[in-house]
Amino acid sequence: MSPPRVIRPAARRTPAGARSLLWTAAAAALPVIVTVLVLAAVTLAILVFTARGFDSLFAVVAVEWLVVNRVPLTVDAVSLGFLPLLPPLIYVAVLARQTRAVLADVEEPGPREAAAAVAGVTLAGLLLTGLASLLVGSAASDFAVREASLSTALLWTAAVALFGSGLGVWLYFRRDLREILPLWVRGGIHLGSAFVAAVWAIAAILLLIGLLAAWGPVGSVLEIGKDLTGTAALAAISIAYLPNVVMAAATLAVGGEAHLGEASYSVFAVSRGPMPEVPLAAALPTTDPHWSMQALLLVTVLVAAGLARAVAHWFRTTADAVKAAWLAAAIVALVVAVSPVVAGGELGVLGTVGTGSLIAAGTALALFGVIGSATIALSLAGLTRRRERAESELERRRRRAGTVPGDEAETEPEVGADPEVGAQTPPGGEAESEAEFDAEGGAEFESEPEPEPEPEPEPSRVGPEDLPGDEDLPGEGGSDGVVSGGEETAGDEPDDDEVAAPRPESPDSASGTAPDSGGATEGDGHDSAVDGAAVDGAASVEAETAGESPDESPKASD
Repeated sequence: MSPPRVIRPAARRTPAGARSLLWTAAAAALPVIVTVLVLAAVTLAILVFTARGFDSLFAVVAVEWLVVNRVPLTVDAVSLGFLPLLPPLIYVAVLARQTRAVLADVEEPGPREAAAAVAGVTLAGLLLTGLASLLVGSAASDFAVREASLSTALLWTAAVALFGSGLGVWLYFRRDLREILPLWVRGGIHLGSAFVAAVWAIAAILLLIGLLAAWGPVGSVLEIGKDLTGTAALAAISIAYLPNVVMAAATLAVGGEAHLGEASYSVFAVSRGPMPEVPLAAALPTTDPHWSMQALLLVTVLVAAGLARAVAHWFRTTADAVKAAWLAAAIVALVVAVSPVVAGGELGVLGTVGTGSLIAAGTALALFGVIGSATIALSLAGLTRRRERAESELERRRRRAGTVPGDEAETEPEVGADPEVGAQTPPGGEAESEAEFDAEGGAEFESEPEPEPEPEPEPSRVGPEDLPGDEDLPGEGGSDGVVSGGEETAGDEPDDDEVAAPRPESPDSASGTAPDSGGATEGDGHDSAVDGAAVDGAASVEAETAGESPDESPKASD
């Protein structure tokens, strides 16, 4: 006898989705490994091209990984927190794209899959950062660069990984979030993104103008490289620091100030100070700005007003539009406030690079909030008036054509409805339609007569020829319609009820009046009943014909 099978409880079984979650995390963390391999390949190519040894290959790759994650460094005990922002931005974009692609490959992804992807990216980044710290620490005697502190390195790595993978999760689930978030929140997020992009575009244009105006000093700095390799290195450093300079210049577009060590810059004044020997620093102004530079604030105001006016048609109420405008202004203020943390830092002996974040954030909030809300409210008011005029014009044309929704319900009242109620003028609109009919056809709009109940047969279709004659009745009958009992057919004695059954109902019986108990009527009464039914039927048909066209209602009434 075989032992009984033991079935484990369902709660103790391995979850069916554990393996798929593990694969999701591994697939999302793939860009982390690929980034390290790309850095190693580029570093190896540079070392081969420069004919240097490969002893420092792993240490250099470790430092590059720390730079990609925006980890502050120390060079010979000198702090270097002002790191280029272009490599972290590229890394974040790759993480977001991969996370979104991984979630798209999963069947019906949910919060578990999204959390697995984010966790995979974050854990892989933290693991590589810890390994990079060990490599840099082991080469400290021969290599002068290392991280400022391990905790800071891990914190920045986690922040970059969470931001990149979280952006990918939001890009995938944003369509589902549209059904959850209210309209003013969605509109405020889109408008805030447009505001930030517009400010950065203004700052980039301002930087381009500065580079073209100071092309001489920029060329002189590039000559410091002496050869092609040195010039390319200086140009690459300037390109890598472009996002930092653009974010700093964005504070100038909203009325703030930026500083590089002892030097400070704004649209109102410039303070001089020592500059690093890089091409971007040569493009910075050294004299007080011209009064025309203060018009940069006017450009920002015009851009804010234009964007707010362009999105006014998204909203139906002024309250939602104003709330969306202030939410967008808060997003701009938040971006300006975190700019010195993300794009600034210590630059060795030169000092701190950053912006006056609090002042610039307050200025951005006030500028975009007031201008945006006022513009969007005024634009929405004009749109509302145009919408009302368009709706009234459409309603007028429909009434003129006789296709207003709800006319069918008015022309066909329910059975048993009060005629006086059907003749009442509905609130708003009938007076206008009466005036239009008077102007066009010269006829007044009258209430339509109540038609006969549908379930009952129309008496107008019943004529004298349709009534059964005396010859059709069993037995012999006289001209007065009374059945005589003298003869029988097939041996059956006719009954009064059976004789009266073939006769159609009279108008009196249709209206609820009981017929004579004998089941027979006089001939004259029968003829008058038929004539009355025919007249009533003709009147009902004429009433129905009159109800089909409002223009023929006077003829029906006559």
